[in-house]
Amino acid sequence: MPTCLSCKREYLTGHFYCRHCGTDNTAWFAQHNRCPRCGADLKPENALKARCPQPGCKAEAVISYQELPDGRLLCRKCGADNTDHFIKSGICPRCGAERADWNLDNARCPVCKAGGTIAYHKENICPFCGADNSGARALSAQGGGDRLRRFFLNFPGVLALIFALAPLVSPFARRSLGPYISIGVSTVLAVFLSCLIVFFSYSLKGKLRDYSWGRRVKKGLRPSPILIMIAALVAALALALVFIATYKDEGYSRLLNSLMYSGIFIFFSLAFALGAAQQYAAYLDGTMQLPEPVFAHEDRLVRVITKSAQRKLGDKTPLRLLEMERRPTSGVVILFAHYGDPEYKPTGDGKNTITVREERKWKVVADEWGNILSIREEGLPKLTEVKPPKETALQKVEG
Repeated sequence: MPTCLSCKREYLTGHFYCRHCGTDNTAWFAQHNRCPRCGADLKPENALKARCPQPGCKAEAVISYQELPDGRLLCRKCGADNTDHFIKSGICPRCGAERADWNLDNARCPVCKAGGTIAYHKENICPFCGADNSGARALSAQGGGDRLRRFFLNFPGVLALIFALAPLVSPFARRSLGPYISIGVSTVLAVFLSCLIVFFSYSLKGKLRDYSWGRRVKKGLRPSPILIMIAALVAALALALVFIATYKDEGYSRLLNSLMYSGIFIFFSLAFALGAAQQYAAYLDGTMQLPEPVFAHEDRLVRVITKSAQRKLGDKTPLRLLEMERRPTSGVVILFAHYGDPEYKPTGDGKNTITVREERKWKVVADEWGNILSIREEGLPKLTEVKPPKETALQKVEG
């Protein structure tokens, strides 16, 4: 199952989650033999009309098409954009039924009655937070070689590799450096730590992207990768200047000179590896248009937490948000209220009746990804009066 890059939750592709209530109605459509896109009967002869029209392809029916967020339909087999073909032909690209036979009433959610094709999540839309994972799916289709090329074949990436492997030429300078540093120790230490830093920068490139987004909402001292990169460059240049100026002095030991010599390459590798990671993050955000982490969107974060709380309290427990507070770690503390069915109670004098309903409150604490850490009821259930809405100025004038 794919994992949403925004909220880190797994979801099933090819399933039909109602956008309104979140119910998975895939089995319902299969049982009633209905197309979830247009509501038409899934007749075998219609499937032939939904084939890819490209010569030599003829991929069949719904599993052949990738529906993008903008509504375009790409053949999974040959990649052709067949949107115009289905529009001109007037047939459903999912089941092949003619447009005149479409019946959106049959495509309504059987649970909440939300209607039409827009009521259902497309396979690249996360049913939990609503993030578009089209770019994530395209990224996962790339091979490891493509990702390595994107990360390293740029100015900082190439320099990171150069400085990580440059100490290997140290033995060739044994005549000039040998009397002042330990060539073997310096080479092994510099190459090992530099390559380790570059490897971790590549393997944690997704975490570094999340860290950059997290700086926008998390409180506390969180230096930017650019600032760390600049600090590493300054440290590398300072070590290089000190080493050049002092490595021949008799007062400096071979060990200290060796450490300074190795540190130059280590800090340069760190700086340029972070630069490559920043460029790769810009590629993910710009070209691939990956969804932002859910903690960067309060509406998505509240949506995920609300659905999780409803599942824990019972799917038939509608919750109303009363208060929300962001935590320093970018998590959330939310106060929800649930109101029962209206009841009619007599007033104190017994002459009139008022409408009341039971109010219960829950305090939910969740982390930055919407995972509930604790949920507890606040206070005791109480009856609250349902007051009519206040009359607007326009209503007063009209009255």
